[in-house]
Amino acid sequence: MTRTRGPAAVALAILLAASCGGDAGSDPPASASPAASASSSGSVAPPPATLEIARRVETGGEPIGIAEGFGSIWVVNSEFRSGGTPSVVRIDPGDGAVVATIEVGAVPLEVLAAEGSVWVSNSEDDTVSRVDPERDDVVATIRTCDAPEGLAAAEGSIWVACEGSDEVGVIDPAADRMRSTTPVGNEPRFVVAAFDSVWASNYLDGTLSRIDPTNGEVVATVTTAFGPQIMLPAFGSLWVSSVDEAVVQRVDPDLDELAATVEDVGIVPDGLFELDGAVWVASDSGPEIHRIDPGTEDVTGPWIVADQGSINANQLVVALDGELWLPLLESGEVVAAVPPAAA
Repeated sequence: MTRTRGPAAVALAILLAASCGGDAGSDPPASASPAASASSSGSVAPPPATLEIARRVETGGEPIGIAEGFGSIWVVNSEFRSGGTPSVVRIDPGDGAVVATIEVGAVPLEVLAAEGSVWVSNSEDDTVSRVDPERDDVVATIRTCDAPEGLAAAEGSIWVACEGSDEVGVIDPAADRMRSTTPVGNEPRFVVAAFDSVWASNYLDGTLSRIDPTNGEVVATVTTAFGPQIMLPAFGSLWVSSVDEAVVQRVDPDLDELAATVEDVGIVPDGLFELDGAVWVASDSGPEIHRIDPGTEDVTGPWIVADQGSINANQLVVALDGELWLPLLESGEVVAAVPPAAA
């Protein structure tokens, strides 16, 4: 989801109220796909295909962040609009059963399974909740820098992007405290560990900060399209989605520079994942997915996931056991979709 800050709950609610629409309750039939358009030769292009939904799981809230770990799917219920109880929900991917619902901090956004625990960033109260997957309970609440969001694990530590203070914080799991911060660009959204580094996507700067995890220093800054969000290390490159310019870009980690810009990947390309030898893009608009061939950078698709309006918060997508798990905020559920055959 594309967001603006301050305060987070109000900004998110206003954006969603202005942008959302459509029927949140069901997948569209084939006839409900976007209307086919006539080409210059007069032929009519077929409507986009709709992915088969294998399972639907109601999360009891407003699902936004998602991760896999400890044999489960973990989904954050942010509750920034409803005022309900923020939580992280544990789902059995085999049958879609909700195993546990665990209360966390205010306006949680993202979740990470690493270092023997599940970590949840709580953007409104500047904390990270540490959940013990053996007990399904919060065992520590860690004060962080301002407005924490994206999470990553590297060098035995948990790294958190703090968009309110333009920093990346480092949490020591042995002490349950933040031990240091690294200044990065303007409004960092996400972090990822890749190529012996930690990378932060700086939304308002249109840059990526490359951090040496051994000393916490920024060693390179890569200019991207405006609005970089999710980053995916795959096929020897770092791929980054830029929601405001509707592109996915490929960064060469050996040169610390852009190697390619891929267009036609959806109106609001956001979530990225690797599956079946390709890079896949989930666009908030629809939502829908596209496939990028990492060798040729050719794009195929789209495939429609569900029909619930234009802003759906499917920032992250989990590919697990041949299925795609996507949080659909408007309908209050997570769906397990059957991915399309290799295009």
